[in-house]
Amino acid sequence: MDLIQPNGQPNYGRFSALPRQIDLNQYVYKTPYGKVLTGWRKRLKYKKFKFCCIQHQHYTIGLAIADIAWAGHGFVYIYDHLKNEVTEWNAINFLSLNTVLDEQPLYSQSHFAKSGIQIDVQHANGVRYIQVSKHGELQLSARIFCAGTDPLSMCSPTGINGWTYTQKLTTLGCEGFFKNRQGEVIQFNERTFASLDDTCGFLRPETAWFWLSCNFWDAQNRRIGLNLASGVNESFGNENCLWINGVLYPVADVLFQQQDEEQWSIRSLDDRLNLLVSTGWRRYENLNLRLVGSQFSQWQAKISGTIQQDDQEIVLLNEYGLLEQHYAKW
Repeated sequence: MDLIQPNGQPNYGRFSALPRQIDLNQYVYKTPYGKVLTGWRKRLKYKKFKFCCIQHQHYTIGLAIADIAWAGHGFVYIYDHLKNEVTEWNAINFLSLNTVLDEQPLYSQSHFAKSGIQIDVQHANGVRYIQVSKHGELQLSARIFCAGTDPLSMCSPTGINGWTYTQKLTTLGCEGFFKNRQGEVIQFNERTFASLDDTCGFLRPETAWFWLSCNFWDAQNRRIGLNLASGVNESFGNENCLWINGVLYPVADVLFQQQDEEQWSIRSLDDRLNLLVSTGWRRYENLNLRLVGSQFSQWQAKISGTIQQDDQEIVLLNEYGLLEQHYAKW
């Protein structure tokens, strides 16, 4: 299946497999008043990003490439939960110079470069290859294996004239290495988990969302993954889901509620999911250029609570995860 139909409009729904391709040229974009936009006017409305999180022992690694048309954005961080130390790099390329983000689901090649830092992300044959280098010296190299895990793949209408496609995977096996703050080479192993988030589309010009992601081994040695969101994909459903040993289970709508400066609660409307989230170090951006802007918070989190799935109870006890709150005007 191609994401864009022959009539120039997207296929909507949750898909059992990834689309074969996303042909932006075939998509007919109209303003809310029915005028067809093409060329750079259409391109300015199109947003896309790739995010990867790797959880290895007490280290959490986050990296992203985003192309929001008027700018390219890249960041990498390595957070040590035991020492409360972070190594972080972040940059913006105006007009998306030195930024290539290939949103194709099955085969893609993306990169971002600035100030001696380069992020390369490739995908082929169900394997995601990621490299981060600093002045030509490799800082991170990862091979992430997607086989054996059901993908969350969905496209939903956004506002009156847009759409959002997202594909997400958690509890993926990972091989490779990274260098910590002290310059030590740390090898990934069979207990390392990776999660991927690829999103693109014609998002609302002014939007905001909450998001939580988590992967861990539970007491029964099962691979447990969790993706919860509110605010971005609710036009016809949601993107909430639970993975148990690679099998995806839908989760009902959820409510994110801040209790105090360091505590959040998340519960589903059917009361089968109840979580308490404690936040720590925050990756924070606040950019206001009047016509465009962004306020982005991504916290390192410890998550506790329970999830009921059929006759099973999933128990979370201070599991590492990410909590995100994002406002964008683009």
